[in-house]
Amino acid sequence: MDTFKKQLLVKILVAFLLVSALVVLTQLSASDLKRNSTKIQDQKTELAFRIRATGQLAFLKADSEKAQPLFNSLASILPPKDDLINLGKSVVEIGKNYRLDIGFTFGGENLPAGGAPGFISFGITGAGGYTDFQKFLKDLERSRYYIRINSVDLIRQPSGTSYNIIADGQVFYQ
Repeated sequence: MDTFKKQLLVKILVAFLLVSALVVLTQLSASDLKRNSTKIQDQKTELAFRIRATGQLAFLKADSEKAQPLFNSLASILPPKDDLINLGKSVVEIGKNYRLDIGFTFGGENLPAGGAPGFISFGITGAGGYTDFQKFLKDLERSRYYIRINSVDLIRQPSGTSYNIIADGQVFYQ
């Protein structure tokens, strides 16, 4: 009987080891499957994003081709750089229309690059009434030059009816 107990014990031990090995292998397989399914899901999400991006890119390219003639007409709206020499005189004349004493100076230049227009910075100083400055700035923005005013400082004079103006901006050219 001793041999019978030993054989039974060995068979139970072997069965236990086989079951334990199967449980460990099942756990490893389950974790590997989970990791792979997560990876597949991430790749599926990435693929869906790329498909949408590709579709949008195709629409943008088609719209870009439609807009190309407009870019050419926009570029023709901007004056050539040589025409900007008269900008100072134009600004002073607009100021005179509103009884403003205006000074004008050109600043630094950024050359056209990569399809973007070039621009030259400028500064304006002046003295006059508040409403006159408002009208002056509106007319300046409506002038034949494409102008962007970056900042305007109005300083009230002790009289209370007169102001000094300090402004800077950019004028664009082709």
